[in-house]
Amino acid sequence: MYETVLYTIMEIQGSTQRIAESALRQAVTDPESFEPGHVQRFVRFFEHGDQTVRLTASWTLGLIVSASPETVAGSVKPLAKLLESTPKATHPDIVRTLGYIETVYPKLVRETLEELELSDDAYKKRVISAVDGYEPSGEGKVEMTVGPATEYEGHGAVAPETNTTSRPKRNQHQQPTRPPTNPPPTPPPINARRDAFEPVATRGTGSHVKLWQVTYDTDTDTHTALFKQVRHPAPPAFDTAFTETLDDWQAVDDHDAIVPVVSYGTIPKPWFVVEYQEGRRLSERMGSVGVREACWIIDRLVDAVVSAHSAGVLHGGISPRHVIFSRTYEDNTWEYPKLSNWGIPRLLCQLTALPMGVPPRYAAPEQIESEQFGDVDASTDIYHLGVIVYELLAGRVPFEGHPGVVLRKITTHEPPPPSYYNSAIPESVDIVVRKALRKSKLYRYNTAQDFQTELRDAIGGATP
Repeated sequence: MYETVLYTIMEIQGSTQRIAESALRQAVTDPESFEPGHVQRFVRFFEHGDQTVRLTASWTLGLIVSASPETVAGSVKPLAKLLESTPKATHPDIVRTLGYIETVYPKLVRETLEELELSDDAYKKRVISAVDGYEPSGEGKVEMTVGPATEYEGHGAVAPETNTTSRPKRNQHQQPTRPPTNPPPTPPPINARRDAFEPVATRGTGSHVKLWQVTYDTDTDTHTALFKQVRHPAPPAFDTAFTETLDDWQAVDDHDAIVPVVSYGTIPKPWFVVEYQEGRRLSERMGSVGVREACWIIDRLVDAVVSAHSAGVLHGGISPRHVIFSRTYEDNTWEYPKLSNWGIPRLLCQLTALPMGVPPRYAAPEQIESEQFGDVDASTDIYHLGVIVYELLAGRVPFEGHPGVVLRKITTHEPPPPSYYNSAIPESVDIVVRKALRKSKLYRYNTAQDFQTELRDAIGGATP
């Protein structure tokens, strides 16, 4: 008799989030263990109101498709039928999953979509086009005109600026060529209640956080900041963990490459206020950063982590989405990179079915399979920095493909050296990055300081 751990889990009482998380973990380690009946049960996850549950189910099915496609074939029609009955906010997750399956069964998926009775023909065409043109990005992005662009909006993301009339403008014909002489000034922290911050504009809503641009007054000036509040009810223990996390973040935010905390509290729901950044995120700039600037960005981010680790503070979820650029207002200088959301990804894992706290392609092995690789610790931050160095210099992440396949490769495959994709990268950089990305934490750098020392020596050969 063939039984899997998942089958037992799904037969007992328990949190849907935890069931989805357990299924994903099993799919990473043993995707061929699933049977068609298990897969059909996943379809109901796409009706769940929590996007992270739907997303986790999507990644799980993507893994199963890559290992055992015939197991998923019978679920194509019931999955596609949900497009007729579920809210449009759920459709990007369904379309993403159909996109995974379409790579193996293009005719089956296309014919099934053609038979659907959607709200109008134009919308059906957009759905079919999204599935036909789906390219697995590693983060789960789906280019459709429904739902959010990516599941990570709201963990610190800021919507595009709508009013820029008051900003000093740079010379549009002058390309910055050097780092600023000094880091930009930061707003002062205050000990204030939530109502001390006046909303100016909404800046987006993610799976777990709402964001507003706000102003607040001190004795000398009025300052602009970014207000973030957890959307959903949280267990009582979460408030304690939240306060400890913000305490830790504020203890290290005097570093010039760490976004400073202005204030935080837990009433009526956990909230915090940080410096408002006018620039884009690093995730939006990947592929357009020159070598010299890339090396400078790397140096500032690594130095921030070294500084925080020396105070005993971990980030636990470093990715390009958490690196936000601040205007310097110096002529001909690069914008200043700052690392935000210290401890927040790990904290929000308590409220989500996502087990990693980072996009799949930036996850460390221990964030995917803790029983084999251990818990998240300082070495995890080193791994994340290694991925960012790899992407900035090589132009791509170590592993690409749909999220499920990426998760499995992270735990089982060795990535090619960065120089495989960019021959200008010296071997010395390959060696440092390879060590930072070792699957076993025992073989990575012992400390972020050690990583910084060797990287600075190596990266000198990568700059012109």
